[in-house]
Amino acid sequence: MLRLWIVSSGLLLSSAVCAQTVLTCDQIVASAQAGLEMRDRGASLNQVMAETEKGDLRERFKPDELAMIRRAVRLTFTSEISIYELAETCAASKGGSRR
Repeated sequence: MLRLWIVSSGLLLSSAVCAQTVLTCDQIVASAQAGLEMRDRGASLNQVMAETEKGDLRERFKPDELAMIRRAVRLTFTSEISIYELAETCAASKGGSRR
């Protein structure tokens, strides 16, 4: 059930990635939000992180993009940073507005 849920989330994200060459803040935030939703449904951090290691996600994202996604998921999962802080930090690092 967890696999199906994250794969469907990944499919939504991956379609946006295919159209662009750079991972966007919206995609990073959406990935972190998906991890939080899995956490709220009872998944452990190890389970969520294992889902980011699946081959289908490796095919859709570049290694550096996956690393950013994993870091965002881990930081929000452990409440080291909120979704709002993640969005703001990402936007600031890209020189953009909120996201």
